[in-house]
Amino acid sequence: MIPWLRATLLAGFLAAAPPLSAHAIHTSVAEADYNAATRRLEVSLRVFIDDFEAALSVHARRRLALATTPPAEFDAATREYLAATFTVRTPDGQLAPLAWVGREVRDAENELWFHFEVPLPGGIEGCRVHHRALGEQFPTQINSVRVRDGERRVTLVFLARQTEKTVRFRP
Repeated sequence: MIPWLRATLLAGFLAAAPPLSAHAIHTSVAEADYNAATRRLEVSLRVFIDDFEAALSVHARRRLALATTPPAEFDAATREYLAATFTVRTPDGQLAPLAWVGREVRDAENELWFHFEVPLPGGIEGCRVHHRALGEQFPTQINSVRVRDGERRVTLVFLARQTEKTVRFRP
């Protein structure tokens, strides 16, 4: 092949390819442990930083970036976003509030971890978890929540059209 033609084809291919930092899979993973002593669900939610910034910016209707947005402003927007996209209802349908604990950044892994608690005085069994975070931005978003209550465990998987699940442990 003629060297200039090869170089032109390679340049065209590279220009059409997605950036190397992009990822084709959009997921979030949450660990939710019910603490019987405090009667609270302790949640740690992991998202990819770039995905979260994109969804948060759309939700807030302004560009928000972890590196440039003041922490108090970023956290306030995050709490508002999570209150709209990650909810827990008690078995009788009452919306349980999210109590913000904090966040953790793992730049090397492109991960952002959010920590919050949900008061559930009646326990976790039969509660409905609604998790549609990032789904409005990424139609192929897959969210999962691993719920634990002592030795009992169940993993809930949320897809674009399945954003609410009831916590039911196997006997």
